[in-house]
Amino acid sequence: MVRKLIKYDFQSYFRLLFPVQLIIIGFALINRLVQFFEPASDAAEAASTVYNSVFVSTLVLYILSIFVCLVMTVIVGIIRFYQGMYTNEGYLNHTLPVTPTQHIFAKLLTSIIFCLGADLAIFLSFMVITAGEVNIEVFKAFTFLVGQYFANTGLNGALYVLEFILLAIVSVVFLFLKLYFCISVGQLVKRKKILLAFGVFFGIYVTKQLICTVFAIFVALNLDFMNQIGDWINSSPNVAFHIFFCVAIIFYGLFALIYFLITKHIMSKKLNLT
Repeated sequence: MVRKLIKYDFQSYFRLLFPVQLIIIGFALINRLVQFFEPASDAAEAASTVYNSVFVSTLVLYILSIFVCLVMTVIVGIIRFYQGMYTNEGYLNHTLPVTPTQHIFAKLLTSIIFCLGADLAIFLSFMVITAGEVNIEVFKAFTFLVGQYFANTGLNGALYVLEFILLAIVSVVFLFLKLYFCISVGQLVKRKKILLAFGVFFGIYVTKQLICTVFAIFVALNLDFMNQIGDWINSSPNVAFHIFFCVAIIFYGLFALIYFLITKHIMSKKLNLT
């Protein structure tokens, strides 16, 4: 049954997001075709002006399409969770032999897959827009930088890459679970549910800003202590970076778990579809 839920969500995502991903690649292709008509350096000023205008316009459209794709991926994830759990569709889904944990897992897995799909579409579009000699030069520069990176960092460099990938995955999971949490809390009232969900999200944002402000004040009042930490980071940068990644992973992972448990509790004990 969980596989069927994932398949159904996958089809919904695909219908909404695949055309957007094709648009990204399409704008990249148009921009690349425009590059073939670049006038020579001694060409008339009018020709250069026209070319620059068309090139910049297609490039702006390409960048905007990337932004739209990333935003839509998150928005579709929110809508699919809301529709599947707390609208008329929820009446059917909650009668299926599927636990709240499995429901959350199905929505989360599909969202993550299409986040990766958006990244893949962006990568392919970049390959298209830099096709030819530029692509070769970019590849050479990339391989050179990667070689230099591992030559300078060694085993620590490989660990940094793994920690960064893990942090990226945990961050995406954290983001969607936080949104699921806000939507679920919003369903605890009978009226203005979406408004409450926005309020919860805004409340989390304000709380985070207050914590950052308090931390900034703490730093300002303890400059000697912070200078000591800075000296330690300069003397042991590898250990400091590993600690930073591990702390960030634990932080996001812990809050993701909290959001998941609260969302699961609401779906199990406080479900309100009225």
